[in-house]
Amino acid sequence: MPSSARPARLPTLALGARDDDPFRLLQQGHLLLLKYPAAAQAAFRALVAEGRRFARTPEGRRWKERLASSTLVRRGHMLWEGSALDVLEERTDTVLPSALLDAIVGAIGSAELPELLARLFGEGTADADRGRP
Repeated sequence: MPSSARPARLPTLALGARDDDPFRLLQQGHLLLLKYPAAAQAAFRALVAEGRRFARTPEGRRWKERLASSTLVRRGHMLWEGSALDVLEERTDTVLPSALLDAIVGAIGSAELPELLARLFGEGTADADRGRP
């Protein structure tokens, strides 16, 4: 195949130095989503809208076709479904993800709320038992 006819290489995603701990990066992302859910929801909606606009272009259709069967997309889908990112919604009238609100309401009613908060913020239960919000 002539070099001009070769398909472009798939993009590479780099989240930081190779020795960064992926768990730590995902944990920080989850905490950002919990700390700024409205901003995360708005950013997600904007990225989805931009992706859909790009997919309607000739170049976007070519990339969509190439990426549809890629391992990168399958693995990205697995990560998305298995993380807090899955709570984000595409609906334009969504300010806060309803799954996040459901989790908050469920946690409020939980008898284990102090322990849950301690685990969530990586602290001992003593802080939660002292009435810390």
